[in-house]
Formats: sequence, C-alpha cells, structure tokens
Amino acid sequence: MSHSVRAVADAQAPLRGAREGPKRLIGLFGGYAPGPTLVCVGGLHGNEPAGVLALRRLLARLEDSHPPFRGELLALAGNLEALRLGRRFVDRDLNRAWTRRQIARARSASRPGTEDREQLELMAVMADTLDRNGDEIYVVDLHTTSADSAPFVTLGDTLHNRAFARRIGLPLVLGIEEQIEGALLEFVNERGPVTLGIEAGQHEDPASIDNHERALWMALMASGNVRERDVPWVRAMRRELRQAYGALPGVFEVRYRRGVNETDGFRMRPGYRNLQPVLEGEILATDRDGPVRAPEAGRVFLPLYQELGDDGFFIVREISAAWLRVSSVLRRLRMDAIAHWLPGIHRARRRPETLIVDRRVARWLAIELLHLLGFRKKRVARGAFVFSRRPHDRLPRRGHRR
Repeated sequence: MSHSVRAVADAQAPLRGAREGPKRLIGLFGGYAPGPTLVCVGGLHGNEPAGVLALRRLLARLEDSHPPFRGELLALAGNLEALRLGRRFVDRDLNRAWTRRQIARARSASRPGTEDREQLELMAVMADTLDRNGDEIYVVDLHTTSADSAPFVTLGDTLHNRAFARRIGLPLVLGIEEQIEGALLEFVNERGPVTLGIEAGQHEDPASIDNHERALWMALMASGNVRERDVPWVRAMRRELRQAYGALPGVFEVRYRRGVNETDGFRMRPGYRNLQPVLEGEILATDRDGPVRAPEAGRVFLPLYQELGDDGFFIVREISAAWLRVSSVLRRLRMDAIAHWLPGIHRARRRPETLIVDRRVARWLAIELLHLLGFRKKRVARGAFVFSRRPHDRLPRRGHRR
C-alpha cells in the first residue's frame, strides 16, 4: 500500500460570513501507483456549498483511512466570492459561461468582473489535468437544487458518461445540455474527459452533504481510484443512497425548458418537489402574462425557488432501460453513419458529425432516433435544428473497472 496526501488546504475555512472565503484548492490526494485522475468541483454556484463540504469530508476520511489508491483526486471550489457571500453568483452565472465566446470575452476584458476572474482562475487550475494525453480523466460537478429533491445524476449522453454514471447508483437525467448553454461539464466533455453532475438534494438540507459524500465514494470506485474491498464502509453508503432516492425510476430525458428573465415576474407555485409528476396543462407558475402551464405531462424538474436563475423549470419524462440498451448497440454498430438517410435530414457541409434537420419534414420519431444514436440538438438555425455528435462518443474506456 502506498499513498500521499498533499495540500488538504481548506479543511477548516468557512464558506460564508467571513472576510476570507474558501480557497480554490480544497485538496489533492494522490497515490504513487499510476491510475485515473478524478477532478471534483464544488460550489460552482455560491448558494450550493454542500459539494465543498462533502469534498472536505472525503479528503479527511481518505487521509485517516489510507486505502490503496491509484491515480489522483483533485478537489476544487468553483465560485469563491459567491460562496463567501452565499449567492448563486455575483455578476453572472458561472455555470453558463463555458463557451468560446464568453471565455474570449473574459480573457480580453479590461476590467474583468467577478465571474470573469473566477472562470479564468478555475481554468488555469484545471488546465494541466485536462490537457493530459490519455483517457482516464473524470470530472464531477457537484450541485444542489432550490426545491426539495432526491439525489440524481445529470450527464451528457455519451457511452463513456453512461458507463461511469451508472456505477454511481442514482437515477440518471439525460439531455439537459441541449437546453442550457455554457455549462462547465459540456465544455470539459468536448475535450475528451468523462463527465457527470451530481445533484444531491436541496441547498440547505444537511442530507445533501451526506448524499454528495456517498456519491463521491461511488465515483472513486467507478473511476478505478479505489476498490470496494479496500473501503468496506461504502456498502452502507450505497444502501443509504438507494433509500435517499426511493422509488424514482432509473432514467429520465429532458424534453422542455421554461426560461425566465428578470422582467418576467416569474413565480413558481409553492410546494413542488423535484421530479414530481405533473399533468399537461397544469398551472405550475405565474408570470406577468398570467398562468404558466405544463406543456405536456411528465415530471417537473428543477423548479425555481430562489432569487437568481434563468431556468424556471424543466419537464422530463421517464425512458426505459431497454431504450438505452438499444441505443448502445446502435452506437457500437456506428449506425449514426446512415442517420442522414432519414427524410428531412442531411449532413452539414465540411462537418460530417453535424446534421441539419428540416423541422417541416422530419417527424418527432426521427428526432428521437437521433437522440438514440448519440446526436444532441445544438441550436436552431434558419428554421432547422442543428444536431451534432461529440467526437469522443465511442466505446467505454478502460478506466471503468474496479
């Protein structure tokens, strides 16, 4: 057995209400044995401190127990100033900023704002890890919700991400990256690492810290940093995670987003729990124009019960495990290569991984099939959907082992 613990630097720093807030590097735990790198980011939103607290717990237990460890664990805090203030963000949402345009703007700003500085510092800390050659890099983004919620996992729907996420043992939510722009995990995933987001519960619920800690141990095993036989307490943690999500189905897909802005007067009706079933036409909220209704039956997802945020709610629906199995087979057979044969769909010039979908011709089933094959909607251009496929969506990597 060999191990080392370095720079558990922020174990006691307060998250808010103090002159000095948390430091960027929460801790780095590394083994002498080569292996995968797991990067964990907590507090990308400043009103979500549970992830930072869970990472401190994780590092402390690793230091105390010294299990055999392959590779490295890098634990980072996201939006330091927002964490200190206990606000979602100061100037702009740091989890909507990870686009080429926004990064270029932050780099060129003569007077960078709070989130400009936070983003550039976080990028600099992560750069050496994310730019490594090799295929055993995993990135986990830790969040909580403003509504009461069971824990769950979000992911961009690639075979790599699926294989990693299913080992966590929580319900999966696919497709949120189609509905929001500039999320950290989408930025990272485009560069090759395996990624997922963990939503552990409501912001202020102490159980959210517990759920994050449990899920992080599952992530360490899923990445191959530790083996279950060397950390026997995770068996109880796995049972506790199952109890935390209860009878929720295993997989959901995001189908609709209700965006909001400061002038909407949007108010969510009180009492909705995350992933609660809703009926088509059910009044979920009000805005300056009156009632806001569910556009279809499904489950309300991430209802907005906080001051800041531009997502009023989402609607998700359950999808079957069999659908995912069929999807995996089709992707392994590279059936995406003939997707442009479908009516109303053609390849973009000079970009074979991109498809243009004529909304007047292509039926909903064709769009569902594109999702099945691993394409996701990037934008709407000139009346057509533009779908693209991640360049790294191939067979699961060797790092998915125990």
